[in-house]
Amino acid sequence: MKELFRNFDFNEAPAEIITTVCGMELPEDYLEFMSEHNGGEGPIGNIGYGCFFRLEELEDCNTEYDVQKSWPGHIVIGSDMGGMLWAYCPEKEVYCQIDSCSISDDAFFDVSGSLEEFVRKIG
Repeated sequence: MKELFRNFDFNEAPAEIITTVCGMELPEDYLEFMSEHNGGEGPIGNIGYGCFFRLEELEDCNTEYDVQKSWPGHIVIGSDMGGMLWAYCPEKEVYCQIDSCSISDDAFFDVSGSLEEFVRKIG
């Protein structure tokens, strides 16, 4: 994934690894990525742009977006900063983009089984 993040501005590694958000487990590949970078913001690949939220901000972000009411069973982990939220669904073990203006079933896009596959789709 290194080539996809060549111009991305990463944060410093987190002081503590948080493994659950809103009572749901974060996936291992995401935790591995975040343990080194703890999110950041910038271009992804040739066409993408976005922000991965810091681990320590995830609980507050998910509460602020009222994620469990609008998109039950999902954990928001970032955003394209243009209306699409990036999320993980522990029950289905998939990453996806969510149209933040919609709470319908067709609000989910770019469903992927791994963080790397998801980042490649958005980048």
